[in-house]
Amino acid sequence: MSTPQVTDFDPDIISDLKDELVEKRQSCNDHLLTLENDPENSNTVNLLFRDVHTVKGDLGIMGISQYLPLLQSIEDLMDNLRKGQKTFTPALGDVLLLSLDLAFSELEQFLNEEDDFNSEFYNKLATMISKLSKLDGNDANQQTVAIVQTLAPETAPAKDEDERQSKDYFTEEEINEEVAFFLQISLLVDQRSPYGPGRTERLFELAMTMNQLAGNPIKSSQLQAALYLHDLGMAFIPKGMMNKPSALTQHDWKWVEKHVTTIHQLISPFEIWTEAAEIILHHHERIDGSGYPSGLTETHICEGAKLLAIVDSFEAITQTRAYQDSQQRPMIRAIMEINQHSGTLYCAKWVGHFNQAVKRLHIKKAKK
Repeated sequence: MSTPQVTDFDPDIISDLKDELVEKRQSCNDHLLTLENDPENSNTVNLLFRDVHTVKGDLGIMGISQYLPLLQSIEDLMDNLRKGQKTFTPALGDVLLLSLDLAFSELEQFLNEEDDFNSEFYNKLATMISKLSKLDGNDANQQTVAIVQTLAPETAPAKDEDERQSKDYFTEEEINEEVAFFLQISLLVDQRSPYGPGRTERLFELAMTMNQLAGNPIKSSQLQAALYLHDLGMAFIPKGMMNKPSALTQHDWKWVEKHVTTIHQLISPFEIWTEAAEIILHHHERIDGSGYPSGLTETHICEGAKLLAIVDSFEAITQTRAYQDSQQRPMIRAIMEINQHSGTLYCAKWVGHFNQAVKRLHIKKAKK
């Protein structure tokens, strides 16, 4: 059945509908203003619901169906408010104000034969509002923001401009200077590390070789920043705890596990280091979900973290700690241990690159 045109109706009926829409539009705006000042006013919520329901019903009787999905989604949202399933907030008020204003404006154009109806946009909007009716908590807040920004684009952050300005904070030369600064920090951390001097050099050599063998999928500056800063949080843990002559207790581990989130929070606000921050946050995750801090599985762990997990573990296995025997474990034993957990703790692809890298570095050192 084709969508009816204004010319299909008696002019008096169209005139009456125009008058009603003007009245209901003003009424809805008044109700929303009342709710801004008195969000728990259930009587006003019911009046607003009734106005929307009336407009939807009149259009349904006339067969003007293209606007019904949007009005139905708004009515469903209002019904949530009536039943106490949602609380009226200024943000929710913006959703109702903007969506109703759009519906009334579109209807006015239709009745004045100026209609340029975009069904894809209005159906998408109706779906977004319907989804909001079913969400709560932070998910509902995010959906509310998305709807408001769709209807009022000027409220959305100027993303391109923000990104441009953020990137302008650092030139390529300054990025290199930052990485060099991070290196100095890492060398200081080595002095408190239970693995002792040389830690940074060993991590750098193995990680960069693995990345090179893989075709450099991880940007060098991001990988270096993550390498140099990933254990910075450990420097704030009491030295006596890290060098105690026994294994760490459960209480000690709670301190240790915080070191990834501490540094992630420190550098993630700088957009230029977003990738490095993610590598740091995830480098103790394991692909079977047994890691920390979030128990992520393989598909949710970034590539840089998969690489760093292997490099960091290899360092831990091959270097002695205070509570372990003073004898370093053989490199071949460490390689076997990493490979034993390929596909469970560590990404099999990166374990392959690790094997190649260790072999290359071993040959390099043998020639010296």
